[in-house]
Amino acid sequence: MKLEIEITEEEIKSAMERKVRTAIADQTNQWNVDTYIKDRVAAHWKEAVDDLVKEYLNDSVRMREKIVKSIEAKLRGQVTALMKVQK
Repeated sequence: MKLEIEITEEEIKSAMERKVRTAIADQTNQWNVDTYIKDRVAAHWKEAVDDLVKEYLNDSVRMREKIVKSIEAKLRGQVTALMKVQK
């Protein structure tokens, strides 16, 4: 009796992906993972926020556009309020 099984490369890849997902799930279910993640976020939080602020401030065109839109919206609101009072 001879038994032959053909396994495609895609099937091997899929099986390996399942194993990796299982290993990752096992790792993330450990009791100290949540604490570790919170500690890493806290350690990098200030730097990440500083980088975002610097990027935003350096983009003066975008900043001007936001300021103009904000002023326009406020002025429209004031004009609308005055028009309602006048009626």
